Amino acid sequence: MRSLLAAVPALLVLLVLLMLAGCTDPVRKVSESSLRNATARGATEELHSLGYEVKKGMRCRTLSADTMSVVRVQCLGHTTRDEPVRVDAVASDAGSAHPRQEFVIRVGGREIVRTPCLGQGCQDRDR
Repeated sequence: MRSLLAAVPALLVLLVLLMLAGCTDPVRKVSESSLRNATARGATEELHSLGYEVKKGMRCRTLSADTMSVVRVQCLGHTTRDEPVRVDAVASDAGSAHPRQEFVIRVGGREIVRTPCLGQGCQDRDR
């Protein structure tokens, strides 16, 4: 019985290590997903307010980050006039309560927006 009890702590440590090795950081996953969704939605709203209509939505992907505190997203789409749309989003200090964000929207290769926020949520903030 004593040898079994002595083995339990070692087995628990091994189990935790195996779980950590196979799992990604859930907070990071949520941040990436949230930034992708917010970028697509906010860019579509921002473009609409500038007279551009996005057809069939935006396709977004998370780019590899330099560090755990930086999340990069790129969204691609087309306007109803078939102009290519590209949105680049960067969130610095992503793990903090107040991440810094920058969004750049290009239509037809021309930069038309560079802002720290997108869409209707920006109405009450300084831009």
